[in-house]
Amino acid sequence: MLSFEIPVKPPYSFARLLSRLKTHPNEQLQVDAEAGRLRRALRVDGKPVVVTLQFSGGTETPGLTVFTDGGLTAGQQEELVRTVRHMTCADVDLGPLYELMAADQHLRLLADSFRGLRFLLTPDLFQAMVETIIAQQLNLAFANTLTLRLMRFAGETVEDREGNAHLVFPTPEAVARLEPEALRPLQFSQRKAEYIIDFARAIVSGRIDVKRLPDMSDEEVIGYLTPLRGIGRWTVECLLMFGLGRPDLLPAADIGLRNGIRLVYGLPDKPDEKEIRRLGESWAPWRSYVTLYLWEAMGAARRGEAPFGGRDKT
Repeated sequence: MLSFEIPVKPPYSFARLLSRLKTHPNEQLQVDAEAGRLRRALRVDGKPVVVTLQFSGGTETPGLTVFTDGGLTAGQQEELVRTVRHMTCADVDLGPLYELMAADQHLRLLADSFRGLRFLLTPDLFQAMVETIIAQQLNLAFANTLTLRLMRFAGETVEDREGNAHLVFPTPEAVARLEPEALRPLQFSQRKAEYIIDFARAIVSGRIDVKRLPDMSDEEVIGYLTPLRGIGRWTVECLLMFGLGRPDLLPAADIGLRNGIRLVYGLPDKPDEKEIRRLGESWAPWRSYVTLYLWEAMGAARRGEAPFGGRDKT
C-alpha cells in the first residue's frame, strides 16, 4: 500500500466537511466519521483506483494522509497527489477570506461558525459538468438519484483490498456510445439525456478539451463551453466552482443562495438577482466561498444547529 502526506494550510475542519456531507450526500464517498476517514474511487491516468483520505489533527493543526493500493507508476503517484490536493482545496489560504468576512457583522457569524470549511471538489471535470447538467431545474435528492443511476448504468466498479465495491463515474467514451433513449428508462428527460451525451461526444471528438480549462480564465471557460447545447452560464459557473475550485463566482440566480442571504442577513424577503449582485460586490474576490458559507448556513438551519437552527428556514 502506498501512502502520501498532503500538506494542508490551516484552518481546515474535517468536522465541518462532515456536517456539509450530511445534507449533500455523495454515493461515491464512504465516510467513517469516527475514524476521520473518507474513501472513494478516483481515476488516475484513466485507471480507477480506491483512495483513502485520512484526516488528523484539529482545525488549526490539520493533517491529511492519502492511502491507496500499489500498482501506480511514479507519474501516476504525482498525479494522485495533485488530484487530492485540488479536490480537498488543501492549498487554499482562508486568511484573506476571514479578514473580509470580519468586516461584515452578518458574515462574521458565518466565519466563526464554519471556520475551516472548504469545498470538496469533483476532480473529474467531465463528471462535474455532467452532474451540473443533471442538476438543472431538479431538487438535490432527485439529481443525486439520477447521477447514481447513470454511474450504475454506464460506469464501472473497482474493489478495495477488503473486497468492497466502489462506483466509478463513466468516462466520456462510455457516455458518448449511448443514445438518449437508453437513459429514458432511468427517468432522464429526453433533452437532459441529449445534453449529457452531446457533451461526452464533444470531448471524444476533440471539439472540447477539458484539460485546457484549468489554464483559462473564468470568462474564457464560459465562452468556450456555453456554445454547447444545454450548457448556459449558470452551468459553467457551477463547473468553475465545484470542479475547478475558482474562488470568485457568484451564482446570483441560485435559490439556495437567495435563501441563505435572507436567513443570515435577516431580510423579510428573498433578494432578487440584482440585489445579490450588488451585495456580492463587497465579497470579491471570495464570492464562491461566501456563497459556500451561506449555503452551509441553510444546511445548519435544516439540521437544527445553533445559531441557525431556530431561524426561519423557508
